[in-house]
Amino acid sequence: MKQFLVLVNPLSHGGRSGRILPRLRTLLPEGDFVVLENIDEASRLAREASGYEAVVACGGDGTVNAVARGVLANSNTSLKFGVLYTGTSPDFCRANGIPTDAEQAIAVLRGGAVREVPVLTANGEPFFCSMNLGMGAAVAASANRLRPRLGDFFGTFWAVLREVVRGRRYDLKVNGEEICNVAHALVTRMSRIAGGLKLALPSLADDEYALWFAKDVSRFGCLRIVWNLYRGKACGEIRVLRGKTVISSTVSVALEYDGDPHGTLPVSMAFVSRRLHLLVPTT
Repeated sequence: MKQFLVLVNPLSHGGRSGRILPRLRTLLPEGDFVVLENIDEASRLAREASGYEAVVACGGDGTVNAVARGVLANSNTSLKFGVLYTGTSPDFCRANGIPTDAEQAIAVLRGGAVREVPVLTANGEPFFCSMNLGMGAAVAASANRLRPRLGDFFGTFWAVLREVVRGRRYDLKVNGEEICNVAHALVTRMSRIAGGLKLALPSLADDEYALWFAKDVSRFGCLRIVWNLYRGKACGEIRVLRGKTVISSTVSVALEYDGDPHGTLPVSMAFVSRRLHLLVPTT
């Protein structure tokens, strides 16, 4: 019986996963490698996996998210989740200290520690990095198109600048409280949010998550906030939340999480009832 089920997206990062697959098979002979036909198959195979110690996502953010959702739905509540990252924006890996080098990542699979990660949901669907509203959703859509040509950092950077110039603002309601003239808002438990951007988050308990937003700022003020985010400096406003949160708006506001569009507001957030058993480096 193989120890790891490795679900491989062969198209990730322009086909990088497919190109390095022979090397991965050699480095991890105890892995049962399955090349995916589509992203929905990743969730299904992870959900149905049986007899493995861990299910491993080999691909980019979309693959990581799809496999992790399947692991959370698996009947084996002690099933572990690992990552062999081959995508363009490894925010999940950075936030959890998971190396992107193949040999180092395989060493984590074999001898790493297990971190129990609380997972948030948006309208009942788990997300694993950050959920963005308005500007953030537009940035994610543009960055997804630009990163294959410009790379993670510059693809995200140009997408951010484009939205800052557009200068769109939104009026939101958070559990009934009005927050007006918002340039950008996001919900997360991770400091790493995208392409080198980093929030200065407070320490969060396992039952807490953060709403970060920037409001009443000019275009120049937005640029200053972006500069602070790239340096990981405190900026904007942060609310620490617990339990269920509902965010709505009277106008159409795009919703994005984990790098992909997911319709528009309203959105209801809460924690998944079980935690993700993530394989991470030992400290």
